Amino acid sequence: MPSSQDRSLTARVQLLAFTLLALFLAFTLVLLDSHTRDAAFAEVSDELDTQLSAGATRILRTTEQLRRDALLLAQVPPIQGLVRAAANRGFDARDRNRWDEWELRLQEIFSAYAAANPECAQVRYIGVAGGGRELVGVDRTPDGRIAVAPPAALQAAGERDYFRAAARLAAGRLYLSEIELAREHSVVRTPHVRTLRAATPVYAADGKLFGIVAINWNIGALLDEFARVPHPANTLSYVADQYGRYLAAPEDGRASGFDPGRDDRIQRDIPALTPLFAPDAAAKSAFFGAPTELGDAHFLARRVHFDPGVPERFLVLVYRYPDAALAPVLAASRGKLLLGGLLAGTLMLIAMLLLIRRAFAPLAQLTAAAEAFSRGARSVALPAQGWTDIRALTEAFAHMLRSIADKENALTGLNADLEQRVLARTAELRMTSSVYENTSEGAMISDEHGVIVGVNPAFTEITGYSAEEAIGNKPSLLKSEHHEAAFYRTMWATLLDAGRWQGEVWNRRKSGEAYLEWLTINRIPEAGGLSASYVAVFRDITDRHRADERVHHLAFHDALTGLPNRALFQERLAHAVERARRDGGQLSVTFIDLDGFKAVNDSLGHDTGDLLLQEAAARIQSFMRRGTDTVARLGGDEFVVLMEDLGNAECCAGLADEMLVDIARPMTLKGHTLRVGASMGMAFYPQDGGSALALMQHADTAMYAAKAAGKNTYRFFCDDMLHEVNAYLALENDLRDALERNELVLHYQPKVCLTDGRMLGVEALVRWQHPRRGLLQPAEFIALAEKTGLILPLGDWVLAEACRQAALWVARNIVLPVAVNVSPQQIEKSGLAERVQALLAEHGLPATALQIELTETTLMADPERVSAVLQQLHRVGVVIAIDDFGTGYSSLSRLRHLPIDLLKIDKSFVTQSEHDAKDALVVRTVIALAQSLGLDTIAEGVESEGQATLLRDAGCVVCQGYLYAHPKPPHELEGWLGGVAPTGMAPGA
Repeated sequence: MPSSQDRSLTARVQLLAFTLLALFLAFTLVLLDSHTRDAAFAEVSDELDTQLSAGATRILRTTEQLRRDALLLAQVPPIQGLVRAAANRGFDARDRNRWDEWELRLQEIFSAYAAANPECAQVRYIGVAGGGRELVGVDRTPDGRIAVAPPAALQAAGERDYFRAAARLAAGRLYLSEIELAREHSVVRTPHVRTLRAATPVYAADGKLFGIVAINWNIGALLDEFARVPHPANTLSYVADQYGRYLAAPEDGRASGFDPGRDDRIQRDIPALTPLFAPDAAAKSAFFGAPTELGDAHFLARRVHFDPGVPERFLVLVYRYPDAALAPVLAASRGKLLLGGLLAGTLMLIAMLLLIRRAFAPLAQLTAAAEAFSRGARSVALPAQGWTDIRALTEAFAHMLRSIADKENALTGLNADLEQRVLARTAELRMTSSVYENTSEGAMISDEHGVIVGVNPAFTEITGYSAEEAIGNKPSLLKSEHHEAAFYRTMWATLLDAGRWQGEVWNRRKSGEAYLEWLTINRIPEAGGLSASYVAVFRDITDRHRADERVHHLAFHDALTGLPNRALFQERLAHAVERARRDGGQLSVTFIDLDGFKAVNDSLGHDTGDLLLQEAAARIQSFMRRGTDTVARLGGDEFVVLMEDLGNAECCAGLADEMLVDIARPMTLKGHTLRVGASMGMAFYPQDGGSALALMQHADTAMYAAKAAGKNTYRFFCDDMLHEVNAYLALENDLRDALERNELVLHYQPKVCLTDGRMLGVEALVRWQHPRRGLLQPAEFIALAEKTGLILPLGDWVLAEACRQAALWVARNIVLPVAVNVSPQQIEKSGLAERVQALLAEHGLPATALQIELTETTLMADPERVSAVLQQLHRVGVVIAIDDFGTGYSSLSRLRHLPIDLLKIDKSFVTQSEHDAKDALVVRTVIALAQSLGLDTIAEGVESEGQATLLRDAGCVVCQGYLYAHPKPPHELEGWLGGVAPTGMAPGA
């Protein structure tokens, strides 16, 4: 029976173990709970920061647009006409217009501006004379209509703050107000309109202040939109001015007005935001927590300085995320942690109690046997089991009892023999020890029970464990958890059966780092009375393994995105097709090509392009099923997706819609907010092909069909696409032959003076005399030429042929300046100006005999490159025209700095101008804009006398269209000339 001391020791050990276990579990639970909370808030902070930056960018872009518009409106011709009329008793002697005529023209321009800008709530022109009386006003009514303010609604604004502030500014400077509530006759409008005002002075030629142009923009929608930007659920957003007054808030009534009697300021509701309103405050706050009336919450705020001239004026954008929103997530996490902790603690406690009991029971029995032996007893009961040390002690004690008498009798005789054996063995051991201690490979010796009994220095160098730490432990000390239990069972079965095992094993160093070793274990059988043992020799091969993995990865993955490359994708697709054929399954191959990537890559550089490709790859991969689908990058901006185990094609269609939306989301890369789209083509096994090659070809064909359908969409492969592709290839080959066989011809459409019917020039239009299909119009082959690059030789031929024909006409005393359209690719390639100059010299033509027309879209695609080319052409003396004006959203501020002579009003506006008031207004506005910029206008697509009359009344001089003549070959055009007025050349025509 164990003594009371033994029982007391066991109890103390059990109590200590239980206490340590409880402390360990409590610490672990607290640490995991804190980590879960921090991770949740970090995720919310990152998402809110992204949305906050997007909102700030939108506000700055809006205020900058307002500044540009105000300065541009102050420069329109009617205002200077009013200045001149005021100086000459109401009549402008230069343009022969009366004061009231200039007022009507200014009303039209203000109305056109307000109609084109939904944010515009009011435009005013205020004269200095008469105490600052409003002379011209345009308002947006509550129902959204544009109305010219009647004289009774015009007010004296001389005492208004914006009038006084703008009157002190130099020409070209701007006053920008605070955001305030709109007023009418000094009364705040109801419902309330949050307004931002811009005002700029107008000076007469003698330098005296003549008037003020003021614009009111309703930015309420912009501020409210900030609250609707997608952000984490339960998040509330606020906008306040530099005083802290609410401009936008989710609570009703917060931003209803600026009542001095109310203290609706964000600092009062959220005191923690007060430092952000200090003059020297940082631009953005950290993500911080603070108590509020609605409960504890976290906040993120940013200052937006929207007026560069007034740094103390700013807006504050705030996100409030309630801490309670995380409560369900944290509660569920804590419940799981508590349940797991209780279960783990219970199991560990049971195991620990059993272990302690098993450890102490043999010790108590061995102690009793030792006490009996010390009292002279030679027959004692020893424990039958116990831990290694206790078992070894028990065996040694028993052996001692059995052998003590025999040993005493034989001790003398054996002594001499043992000394000789010790000397020989010592020499052997010294040699073995030298090799053992100095080898570069780690060595470990364990006994028959697997307990380590010796290690060499290389073992310590590789594993980090000293000999003292390793000896007495088992080799499982190094276990890395990389291998399953079956691996070790197989290892020991081989070792016991064959006496030897070798192979690669993942183990773990003392530092926790996993490493790969080449391990050889030999079993040393029992011999000479010694127990069996095991000798393990190993070397670290981690670096070699990682190098092999890196080489393999680089061979089969894309270096930029980390996605599989073409070789790996084709291998996986081939295997997938075999599995689908064997199992009767279905799979899909989807080609994805980014729309607009080339423009980003060319304009912002390859670094930004690479970041865009990585972000696009991540967005595509986020929709894939892990372990089932494969996304690969084939090169450039082309990706391909393999989806296996499909139920039907509808699931692919839904997924494609979601992917298109996600790819089109804005990307913020290196300070730029970018948008790209994607065109997708899908092919399915077995419907669309029975091999990997056929599926990839058909998916590629479907992708090009999606691009032809307008991009940013997807198409499923169908057999008709093959016919279209074949027809496309045939037409491409024919077009290449057409350039060599001289099958292209030019037709010329006359340009006619609207006032006297004179012919002022012609536009050269290319046609293709196809040997089988007859005469083809440009719409049937120009897009193909652009796509294949044939537009460069085609465009050069058109330039050369137009110059040749113009030279023939000059030789016959026919003065017909020829207009030639150039493509964007001709602008992009260097040498256009030099080629034009060479052709003029070759045919002896003056520069004014040639006009170069380029579209408004070409102008805005690469403004810097286009501007440089146009400057070269302008120095040569060639007339430059902007075609299709009004359809490309070009910047007026950029337009006025380019060497442009003509604006061509797009046919789409002219066609409907006779019956559509809006199109008619656009036509008149473009003509007025061209006049204000000192440019001539040409209207194309004129087909009726009503259209011609409208253009003539609006001030347009030159037009072309079917009303006068269709495009004609040169010989027909010369015959037609006999029925019109003599030719002549108008300014810029």
